[in-house]
Amino acid sequence: MSNPDPLPPFHRLLSFYSNRSPYPSTSTIRLTDSLRGNLALGLDFPVALAIAIGRHLYLRNTSLLSLDIHVPSVKTTHTLLEGLEIDQKRSYSRAELMEAAKPNGWTGVADAVGVWALSADVGSGRIEGADVVSFQRGTLLRELEMRRKGREQVLPLYRGGPISVGGHSWVVGKLFGVEVYRDDEGKRRD
Repeated sequence: MSNPDPLPPFHRLLSFYSNRSPYPSTSTIRLTDSLRGNLALGLDFPVALAIAIGRHLYLRNTSLLSLDIHVPSVKTTHTLLEGLEIDQKRSYSRAELMEAAKPNGWTGVADAVGVWALSADVGSGRIEGADVVSFQRGTLLRELEMRRKGREQVLPLYRGGPISVGGHSWVVGKLFGVEVYRDDEGKRRD
């Protein structure tokens, strides 16, 4: 699980959001950066907004009245699934992943459910071991963003996906500049 990148895994996950900023400082996550990142992962707007607000309330560290997150100052450096023995070559059901995460406590189990909800195959409901290892390394979110560009892996509603795929794709593209769930030609339908 070694990675030559000097950033800790949790900070690498957060950099997925900070790199969306139109401002020169990519070490600070603004609420809009979090929202855009969540939308790029295929989450429906209300779910994406709720998670973004929760993340900023929990991790904010710039001032009392600011919701900004300065990534290098975040004290958490590891993911809650760190230390789990995961076989990259097999897939896991939600229950199997939750069982594997039990040694990390209820927060580890909650993290396992969240990772499963975002990255499990929409047809089989199973998550690849390689995806869990990517999450442990802090690189999974970029991979998920690429999967959500097309319509082969649209998140179901019960896992935070959109009610209307075409409408969602059009609205988040127009309002937030996020390319997600494009049609077969790789374009949004206007």
